[in-house]
Amino acid sequence: MESAGSKGIENIRSLYLKLNSMFYKYSNEVTGILMSTLARENYLLIGPPGTAKTTLVYVLSKLLNARWFYRQLTKFTDLEEILGPIDVAKLLEGKVERIYVNSIVESDFALLDEIFNASSAILNTLLSLLNERVVYDGDKVIPVKTWTVFGSSNRIPEEEELQALYDRFPLRIFTEYAAPEDTEALLTKGWYLRRETENLSPVATMELIRDTYNELIRHLYVNISDVAKVTSPIIADFVEHVPISNRTRIKVPLYALAYLMIQGFPLSQVNATMLKVAVMKVSRYLVHDKEQLSEYDAFLTAHLPDELLKVSDLVSEAKALLNNNMINEAAQKIKEAEETLNRLKARWDKSLLSLYMSEIDETEYLIQRLRGAIYGSEQ
Repeated sequence: MESAGSKGIENIRSLYLKLNSMFYKYSNEVTGILMSTLARENYLLIGPPGTAKTTLVYVLSKLLNARWFYRQLTKFTDLEEILGPIDVAKLLEGKVERIYVNSIVESDFALLDEIFNASSAILNTLLSLLNERVVYDGDKVIPVKTWTVFGSSNRIPEEEELQALYDRFPLRIFTEYAAPEDTEALLTKGWYLRRETENLSPVATMELIRDTYNELIRHLYVNISDVAKVTSPIIADFVEHVPISNRTRIKVPLYALAYLMIQGFPLSQVNATMLKVAVMKVSRYLVHDKEQLSEYDAFLTAHLPDELLKVSDLVSEAKALLNNNMINEAAQKIKEAEETLNRLKARWDKSLLSLYMSEIDETEYLIQRLRGAIYGSEQ
């Protein structure tokens, strides 16, 4: 068995780094797709067309040498397109059987594009597939091999009959178009992605994914009392602002441990602080809609370490001062922010720095932009 020991963790981390290097400003999407894969959870990508949702799933499948199934769903999609055609030879013998080869039943990953446009027959089939990994085909119950089901859509469903389906995707990400000022970087990365996609080689295996999932489950079975004691206060605080179902709430520790593995930490190295940070980070994927992301941001900010929160406040003050044309005062705030950030980076251990690297990188980026604005104002 291929375990998630040091070699397995290296492969998982390599998978993350490879995906992240290929897509432009897609680290949240990449983290989410790997977290859902390690946790064997359904994952929904919501956003406008042309934001690389399909490409992300395709590239992940290539990097894992996984069998993948893709369908764009419409009201006219029929069951044969999902489950496979009726076997005509068997039908002539009076038997009704399907050919499941190359259908969703035999796939490792399934991407259902525009999933909320499906007919009621498809929706009923999908509910059992998503929740139980079986499909009811006539009088037969067919086990489905699909490891993770990915859905994509450009909208959140408002129809009452679609809410059960939406709830079957507890992990969600909201994709967006790149900002106008990011166009040059997007063009460069986009052509790099196109070239790399044509020449991909696997960097890990589905066997590793399955074994890692089993290792995560075993760890939680043995340590759930300690894990619950650490994570429950953070989860409880989050659901005060963003309600999530009991079913999803129970799985948050699994998501958190998967997140830490993606960051390069084996289970043997996970401590209480890391687990708390991981819960805060994975909560981003549990919001119901895009509007709730502001609630998530407020939740995350409230739990930031004091030093990092101080840097964030200094940057915000500098921005406000600059907007009011108070150049010297803004420059002083930027200097204080940089000094505080440098002290933080010198004092924190590597694991904490790694877990907050996205916040640190974003803060440094904002500092650079404000410094450039201040320099421009002085010209």
